[in-house]
Amino acid sequence: MKKIVCLTGGMGSGKSTVAQLLVKEGFSVYNSDARAKWLMIQPPLRQLIEEIFGPSSYTNDGNLNRPFLSNQIFTQPEKKTALEDVVHPAVRSDFEDWLATAKGGVVFKESALTLELEDTNCHTVLMVECPENIRIERIRRRNPSWSLADIKARLANQFTDEQRRESGAVSVDNSGTLESLKTSLDQALTKCI
Repeated sequence: MKKIVCLTGGMGSGKSTVAQLLVKEGFSVYNSDARAKWLMIQPPLRQLIEEIFGPSSYTNDGNLNRPFLSNQIFTQPEKKTALEDVVHPAVRSDFEDWLATAKGGVVFKESALTLELEDTNCHTVLMVECPENIRIERIRRRNPSWSLADIKARLANQFTDEQRRESGAVSVDNSGTLESLKTSLDQALTKCI
């Protein structure tokens, strides 16, 4: 049986950077967010999403209409719940399929919502943390069209670093250089694998 380490952290904390470092070390890493985005443009999930949000959910070239969907889920909580009710089970099923073929005795599942969703796949939780001001700056660089209010609204929908720490997650500090991140990750891995 494989040991599943769930990799989590708030938006802008550096989960993707840590995931890339883990892949370079030879670990298998499942990216929940990337897979969810892919699954959402495939049938049958696409049809379910169109039933919830209508045809404006997708662009003319078949991609997700992310600005439209973001606006819908942040202004209509019932639609956010409806979306989660179809996407989360699809991602769980996709992860199980991935796990069956993943290489190695220890694998990682990257997910921003590991703790919020009480993911039962996790044997251990590894959290990437970083002060909010640094996270906000990183998010602004990635999404220049988002206002500070947009960013804070999204952050408010996630656990805080303090809540993640209280869960017993093993912490990785990503507030400094790439070298200091690598050192923090190496130390964290000795505690969780």
